[in-house]
Amino acid sequence: MATLIRALLVLPALSLTTTIAAAQTPPPAFPATSRIAFVDVQYVFAASREGKAAANAIQAFESKKKLEIDAKSKEVETLQQKLTQGTTLVNDEARGRMEREVAKARVDFERLIQDAQSEVQGMQQQFQRAFSRKLFPAIGDIAKSRDLWAVFRLDPDNVLWHQNALDISSEVVARLDTAPAGPRQ
Repeated sequence: MATLIRALLVLPALSLTTTIAAAQTPPPAFPATSRIAFVDVQYVFAASREGKAAANAIQAFESKKKLEIDAKSKEVETLQQKLTQGTTLVNDEARGRMEREVAKARVDFERLIQDAQSEVQGMQQQFQRAFSRKLFPAIGDIAKSRDLWAVFRLDPDNVLWHQNALDISSEVVARLDTAPAGPRQ
């Protein structure tokens, strides 16, 4: 039993050491004779200064909307409790009025959720368009400077295998982060 516990304690340390070593290993040099490259667009968005700022803005907006949704949910819950607790104490007209209030509050709650989802999607699309307007010229500049014939999106659904040296994603992040900030869209 003690041996098993020691083995379990050593395994995470070994994998952590391997992960740290892999992260510190510099990527292989881009082959000078290569005429194609790959870009992991998701990585570029997540690693770039502008992508991080967009992700933070979206997260802050989602948090704000979650607070509004939570407040509306509590309101609906409170109305529902009033209805269930007070149905025996009120007349039919008052009960009907309370049922309509609960139904209206539920509809408002559902609309709030739908509106929040639409707003978040719109915000994501806006950031995506603004990011793309900067991403594609940066990729084009790198492609021209390296005399590349094509740059492909690194996507596991479309690329079965590639040499890691052909991945210029880090170079794209560096190009985006050093580019002068333009007017906000």
